[in-house]
Amino acid sequence: MKSDILGKSKIKWDHFLSGDNDAYQWLYKTYIHILYSYGKRFTSDTEIIKDCIQEVFTTIYRSRDRLTTPDNVKSYLMISLKNKLIRTLQKKELYVDYGLDEDSQFILAPTVEEEYIENEEYIQQKKKVEKIISILTPRQKEIIYYRYIQELDLDDICKLMDLNNQSAKNLIQRSLNKIRENYDGSFESFLLFLFLSNFISK
Repeated sequence: MKSDILGKSKIKWDHFLSGDNDAYQWLYKTYIHILYSYGKRFTSDTEIIKDCIQEVFTTIYRSRDRLTTPDNVKSYLMISLKNKLIRTLQKKELYVDYGLDEDSQFILAPTVEEEYIENEEYIQQKKKVEKIISILTPRQKEIIYYRYIQELDLDDICKLMDLNNQSAKNLIQRSLNKIRENYDGSFESFLLFLFLSNFISK
């Protein structure tokens, strides 16, 4: 499924660069919700997120004569949105960039509202996951999100986080170790719960 979307996205991007507006609309509709969910990792201001997404797609449209087809369209769009969001938030003094420091801003949490989930077991599991997430640094949250929620390749993660390959591997390993040390269930069940929470909340 992942490879199908990746391949189709590259084909649509090629068509878009050739002047196909329907392909442009397909890219917008396919990635708008993914980008919106991603934007919420940096700010709760939904209007800023929507504006930045619109600017990303407007810039792409206006610049298509100079663009080439990226290896991973989703990663390219996420990088574009992240850069735009951070610049916008910095201008509004709503974001502090600490570079590669692990105190940089990133939000990762199960976001399904409890009033919609009556299952007591779910609520208890949610609390456990929230507790684990709270002890991860923002950089650890970010790399877990990219690797296991968005399923990005290591090269794409390095571009998004401005890391070299080894640093990214080390950060993933430290993040996994911290989760395993503090979560009494399996790592797979932790990821499944986190994935479902993010999926349902879109």
